[in-house]
Amino acid sequence: MLSKKVVIKDKEVVAIEEFPLGQLQPGECRIQTAYSLISAGTELSRVFKLKEGASYPAYPGYCSTGTVLESRIEGFEAGNHVLFSGPHASLHNFDPQKSDGSILYKLDRNTDMKKAPYMVMGWIALNGILPAEVKLGDTVVLFGLGTLGIITALYYQMAGCRLIALEPSETRARLARQAGVREVICCPADQQLSRLTELSLTDGADIAIDATGISACIEKAIAITGKNGQVVLLGSPRQPYQTNASASFYAVHSKMLKIIGALNRRYSFEPQPGSRISMKRYLGYLEGLINDGSLPVELFTSHQIKPDADELLQAYRGLMYDKDNYTGVIINW
Repeated sequence: MLSKKVVIKDKEVVAIEEFPLGQLQPGECRIQTAYSLISAGTELSRVFKLKEGASYPAYPGYCSTGTVLESRIEGFEAGNHVLFSGPHASLHNFDPQKSDGSILYKLDRNTDMKKAPYMVMGWIALNGILPAEVKLGDTVVLFGLGTLGIITALYYQMAGCRLIALEPSETRARLARQAGVREVICCPADQQLSRLTELSLTDGADIAIDATGISACIEKAIAITGKNGQVVLLGSPRQPYQTNASASFYAVHSKMLKIIGALNRRYSFEPQPGSRISMKRYLGYLEGLINDGSLPVELFTSHQIKPDADELLQAYRGLMYDKDNYTGVIINW
């Protein structure tokens, strides 16, 4: 049995290759993929060599849904619809313990498998709020309204905060408003701090979030945060950036700020004794938000493509260079 898999061979060199699947081993289940979602952060960093020291070939993807064909994992059986952290491929002998993310989650039969890959994005966005000390009525400033930024903004609104989001793209700002983000400032990046000043945030933000991965935005997040506030780094800075950091370091020191690294590996998949936070628990919560429309993830998909090398490269270039028109890309297997 052969599986078709997406392979990044080098900078902007993408292919679809066939790989044989061996015998199913204990701890594995065989999954036929329905849909997988391109990660506009991790995958673009590989396709365009944004991350120093990256090795090739690379097998991208970690947001997939599909149907179990055969299982040697307790609790899963043939016919189950699942969300799993497998790379972009048509078939998998999937062991969650060996995957990039350890996700194997049984979906409700009524959950749309085209929407469900966004549950992984929803989990990553949750890392932008779960480790923060959030209080009803907090003022929160968020930089960046990509998919992660929009979902994070909705979480803070659900928590009873005043959420102010900044985004230079009119298309993404409009999408955020359509998704339910109430207070969006759309302006060029170099005008963002002055626009925030116009709002008379006398005491600064209680929490500032960078959802861009742009180092200059982190500096702005530190600058706008008030005394004893929190700065949450949800994006992953990957490109070189030169600056005089003394002003930012002094602001952290003098305002007694807490800087929170919000990588999505902070919490385990399975519940652990003494902690109420686990990925498995919150995937159930996110599935409910998607199914009741609280997270309108269907708005985020701008393109649905076939597993074709030319279409994939066009999608990667669109997500990288044409962010107004490419907001989310789903691969239909």
